[in-house]
Amino acid sequence: MPNLNLLKKLKKPDNRVRIKMERTHYGMKFFMPENLSEDELLKLLVRIPTAAYKLPDEQSIALDFMNRKCSRRLILHMINSIVWEKNIKISAWLSNNQESLKLFTAAGLSLKEPEQVETEEINPEAEKHEEEKIEIHEPISALKVVYNSMRSGQRIESEGDVIVWGHLNPGAEIVAGGSIIVAGRLLGVIHAGGYGREDVFVWAGCFETPQVRIANKLCYADPKTTACWRKSVLITLEDGTPMIRENKFMKGI
Repeated sequence: MPNLNLLKKLKKPDNRVRIKMERTHYGMKFFMPENLSEDELLKLLVRIPTAAYKLPDEQSIALDFMNRKCSRRLILHMINSIVWEKNIKISAWLSNNQESLKLFTAAGLSLKEPEQVETEEINPEAEKHEEEKIEIHEPISALKVVYNSMRSGQRIESEGDVIVWGHLNPGAEIVAGGSIIVAGRLLGVIHAGGYGREDVFVWAGCFETPQVRIANKLCYADPKTTACWRKSVLITLEDGTPMIRENKFMKGI
C-alpha cells in the first residue's frame, strides 16, 4: 500500500544529505545542513516544490542555519530564489553564528521565532456565571457544499466538513475542521482536521496535488513515484501516519 510520507525530505544525489523539518506552533522550521557548500544548499532548497513551502495564512517558516557562517551572497540568493521567486513567508532567520546574525540584522531580517499565544486558565465559577448570559443562536452547519469549481485565490474555511462538486484548481485552498471531498481534480491546497481532529479523511476524484494536510500532519506526494497520482483516492491517518489508497470503485475520472 502506498504511503504518503510525512514531510518527505529531499535528498542530494548521494542520498545522504537532507533538510530536517520540524513542526512548530507557528508553522515549520527548516534546519540547513552545515556540511554543504552554499551552492549545494541553494540547489537543495530550490528543488523543493513551491507547494511544499505553502502554509495556511496564519502560519510561517523559520530557517535555522545553526553554526553555518552565511555570506551576503547566500542571503541574497535565498531572498531572490526562495522568498521572492516562490512567494514564501519567512518569519525568522536563526543562527548560532554571530557573523551570520549580524548580516541578518543588517538586512532587516527577523531573528526571533514567533511567540506562542498563551491562553488563560478559566475560573470555574466565572465560567458558570458566563454560561447564564449565553444567548442561543442557530447552530452552525456541520457541512459546507460548493456546487462548482474553485479557482486560484479562492479560499474556504469551515468548522465542519466540506464538499466541492467540481475541481479545486491550483492556488485555491480549503481549511476544514472535518473531512474534505473534492469530486473533481484536486490541484489546490487542502487541510482536513484543521483544528486538530485526526478522525477525518480526504477523498479526491483525481489526485493531483503534491501536498495534503490532515490534523497536524503535513504530507508530500511526488507525482513521479506516487502510484495513485491522477487517480481517485482516499487519504486517512492511521496511528498518526498519513495513508493513501486508490479508490478502485471510481473509474474513468
